[in-house]
Amino acid sequence: MDLKSHFPSFFEFGRSSFSRGRGIFPLLGRVSYSQQVALLRILAVAAEKQLSLIDVLETFEKDIRGRWRYQVLRLIDLLRSGVPLADALETIPNVIPANAYFLVKAGAESGTLPSALALAAEVCAEQRNERDILRPGVSVYLSAFLTIMMCIVSFICYWIVPKLKHIFYEFDMPLPDLTMNIIQTSDWFVEYFYIYPVLGFIIYLAYLFLIRMDFIERRSQWNSFPGIYPRGRAPDVLRFLHVTTESGRPLMGAFETLTHTTKNRFLSQRFHAILEDIRKGNDCWTALHDYSLLTPSEVRLLQSAQRAGNLSWALKAIAKSIERRIDYRMTLIREYLEPAMIVCIGCLVGAFVIGLFLPLVNLMHSLA
Repeated sequence: MDLKSHFPSFFEFGRSSFSRGRGIFPLLGRVSYSQQVALLRILAVAAEKQLSLIDVLETFEKDIRGRWRYQVLRLIDLLRSGVPLADALETIPNVIPANAYFLVKAGAESGTLPSALALAAEVCAEQRNERDILRPGVSVYLSAFLTIMMCIVSFICYWIVPKLKHIFYEFDMPLPDLTMNIIQTSDWFVEYFYIYPVLGFIIYLAYLFLIRMDFIERRSQWNSFPGIYPRGRAPDVLRFLHVTTESGRPLMGAFETLTHTTKNRFLSQRFHAILEDIRKGNDCWTALHDYSLLTPSEVRLLQSAQRAGNLSWALKAIAKSIERRIDYRMTLIREYLEPAMIVCIGCLVGAFVIGLFLPLVNLMHSLA
């Protein structure tokens, strides 16, 4: 069987894009989002055509280089040792897009893995085409802002303020309160400089603690907060229900699968509670709304679509709508955050300029 005939575009993509990646450090670098999507699409087509995943991946890895090839080889070893595909993908970090893990895992648990892989590949390809960079962009921008601000303040406090303070004290001139506060703050900042790396390390440990306690869920594209904002995972849930309805399986079985698919304890608790409500005879869409996964308008739309026999389309459309809404809100946050950060830096630098150079102006005026 000629596997390349099934995947001509993928193998050509590997040869053209990664032929320059031949080096002596295959474990260095990172796997890009486009590479992850390409591998996911290959797995989806192979599962749909019922091809041997090991044969497909062995043929595919010959045309790629670098860390991506190392990841694919690890995946082949796990599959050859008998590990299921969903578990193997979960074992290897960053081998497929992070927002595809939940759908692939749920699809494997419910027996709809080919459909789940195909839908995950479609969704991730759309996000790649749309250049979905707003979510990580906010955190990157904030980190860059804090770093720049710390560099500016450190330079002024360590290099500029001591020299100006020496000039002020030599002329024994009265200083404004703003200048005195800046000098005192600068002295304290320089004297206890070691506190700030320790504080940053403590914040990092707190971040890891929140991840361990499942308040934050780290993903390759962004950080979700399932314990605080479970609606961020609603698109994944709705897409899995879409795959389930497309395959003709009952929704009750899908909700039972959701309860043990995720490793996050907050999401697992919510799914268990939703399942108990459904077993008591409550409407499943109302239960999703009661646990902050759907809005009332979305519940009414799904109920109408279910009565009209068009539930599968409605689930997929609402999942896309929720993602667009989240992206729009992240866009607004970034649009307001950027000028706010610039204003903060301007106010900080302006306070230093006024507080430190106003006495110099007075001094030059008196000497003149």
